Amino acid sequence: MPGDKHKTDEMAIRRLDEEWGKAATAKDLEAVVSFYAPDGSLVWPGAPASHGTQHIRASWKEMMDTTPGLNLRFTPERIVISDDASLASDFGKVEFGHEVKGKPVMDIAKYVVVWRKEKGSWKVLYDSYNVNS
Repeated sequence: MPGDKHKTDEMAIRRLDEEWGKAATAKDLEAVVSFYAPDGSLVWPGAPASHGTQHIRASWKEMMDTTPGLNLRFTPERIVISDDASLASDFGKVEFGHEVKGKPVMDIAKYVVVWRKEKGSWKVLYDSYNVNS
């Protein structure tokens, strides 16, 4: 049934969000990059948009290299799967832990990720977030 299929896809995306956060926290650059589609894009605050694997890798490398104590945890609040289950929107919050002058800081941000199914696997097509002020 379509409803069951959408539920399976929603659960898969929730698992991917969890795995993605763990990979980022571990600063496993190649694991993080593997979540993105080859033609994926990311749009982060205060930075130029990054398009394609090479630029996404460079953006994440810079974040990992310049963010001591990096710790990410995604909490999806709304996942919507397209009727044909080829695209999904994933909206939620991300807890963004890092260190400032050696002290842990936790920021909360909102995110929107668009996932695209490629050869049966979900990949990030668009990744955007902004930090709450």
